[in-house]
Amino acid sequence: MKKSMIIIFLSVIHFISGCAQKAQEQLSETELWKFGWKMVSSSMDENDQVANLQFDSLRQMSKTLNYKFLMTGLEVKHRLGKYEEISEILTLQNEEMLRELCSKSIFTTLKPCESVTIEKPTHPELQMELIKMYINDQYVRSNLMVDLLEKYKLKKSDVIIDSFGIETDEKNLARLKEIINDYGFPTKKTVGKDAMKGVFILIQHSDADKAWQKSQLSNIENAVKKGDLDGQSYAYLYDRIKINSGEKQLYGTQFSSVDPVKKTATLAETEDPENLDKRRMEFGMMPVEMYKELFLKNL
Repeated sequence: MKKSMIIIFLSVIHFISGCAQKAQEQLSETELWKFGWKMVSSSMDENDQVANLQFDSLRQMSKTLNYKFLMTGLEVKHRLGKYEEISEILTLQNEEMLRELCSKSIFTTLKPCESVTIEKPTHPELQMELIKMYINDQYVRSNLMVDLLEKYKLKKSDVIIDSFGIETDEKNLARLKEIINDYGFPTKKTVGKDAMKGVFILIQHSDADKAWQKSQLSNIENAVKKGDLDGQSYAYLYDRIKINSGEKQLYGTQFSSVDPVKKTATLAETEDPENLDKRRMEFGMMPVEMYKELFLKNL
């Protein structure tokens, strides 16, 4: 912990001193982006004291933070029991951001969230079906979505289909095609944010029908523009389609080779690698080196 604390203090000093010659100018977008993701990395490593310091420093450096950085910092403060600080930060948010933050169950009892109305999806049955499909998709990939099971009061035994991954993907693909045909492409208003993330994941894993998968890129792009999905959803699907077509990716999301023993991974061929991080920043994604490290850590 002492070593981590030293690192964060040095990081803050480095960023601030680097701006000393700029007088009162704000830090560059790139500097703030990298520092914000350092905070996210500390949170994922459960270095909450370090992440909390980074979050406080980040808020001093920038008047506005994106949803990812805000939510991560507030979750860290919640784990540390800093409820008054959370309430103070929530009161500073605009209506749209406050609604997004207050939709998290850990904040609903805090005073700033008491008067916030969280809109319920217009198609709850479809929402639940998509949530279950999403959970099954992840289960066959060794990721039991405990948070979603608890949030929607679902039992594993009632949700998980005991089948091989390829069968689950085939069933999900066939059903998702029917849903889109019958209802149109889902939206956050109709099925909610969690189900929309599931829709993206199901399309991302629909490699069995590459032509159909490619046809959904415009739907994902429109969903991102409307705020129904985050930017990286488009980037991941775009790269997946390009790699499946034998072309170069653009956002550095896909790997060409992975060695879990040696803990090495090589990105698939990427267009304009010199500006890769710039493109990733524009889509709200983490720096590519951090992405590689996280990927290898989870092998």
